[in-house]
Amino acid sequence: MKFVPLSQLILLDLKRSGFNILTSKNTVEDENPTWYPLTVADVNDYLLSLECEGSIFPMQESALLVIEDALNHIDEVQLQGEVFIEINHLQELQDKINFYGKRYTCISDREYYDFAFDPKRVLVRNYALRTGNHLLYLAYISLNYNNHLLDEIQDLEDLTVSLICLDQDQARDWFQTYEITMVQSDISIYDKDAILTVFLLKKDLQITIPLEDKDELIYNLMHIEDLLQIRDLFWIDPRID
Repeated sequence: MKFVPLSQLILLDLKRSGFNILTSKNTVEDENPTWYPLTVADVNDYLLSLECEGSIFPMQESALLVIEDALNHIDEVQLQGEVFIEINHLQELQDKINFYGKRYTCISDREYYDFAFDPKRVLVRNYALRTGNHLLYLAYISLNYNNHLLDEIQDLEDLTVSLICLDQDQARDWFQTYEITMVQSDISIYDKDAILTVFLLKKDLQITIPLEDKDELIYNLMHIEDLLQIRDLFWIDPRID
């Protein structure tokens, strides 16, 4: 149980978990309300009952959000307050989004980044693949990049079947077996949760990683001998074109 900042990702996961309303003891004028998720049988009937209660017992209007309406009509930057939830597994993802937001200052502005280089999309995809919570990622894609939805559904299904997680010795053997000398990460190469893809080098081609690329938190390149020195767990996309 904890309080987490209200965001589209939190709303999506609450919706997936069956919640459809956020209630609050704060009033609509408060700038930083505390929200509590609620599931009602019929949203319209619930709202109508509140209107009836208000006409009988007039009082200052309490803040309320219909989750579906908030997802469809409220931008990320307009969401305010914190949500009291019992969904602990999302906190690590939210912490990463906050951390990456310090590097990518417009991380919540989907118009600032394209599909391929959207840091939040990369983070949510990584989370979905490792935890099996595909609905969260697909809901994010549907909301922000609907034209990519079918391709992403297929990619998730394919990679879920083939994704492997190896310890250091197993990874070393795997890299040697397939003569892999370099990989590319999705999220930061220094994050233990990064999913690594094979980066194929043409024969006799030497790669020098520019210094400025080392400041990026997504799509990092690293030579295998360096990688084996900094981690003991390896999430690997073994698909080799």
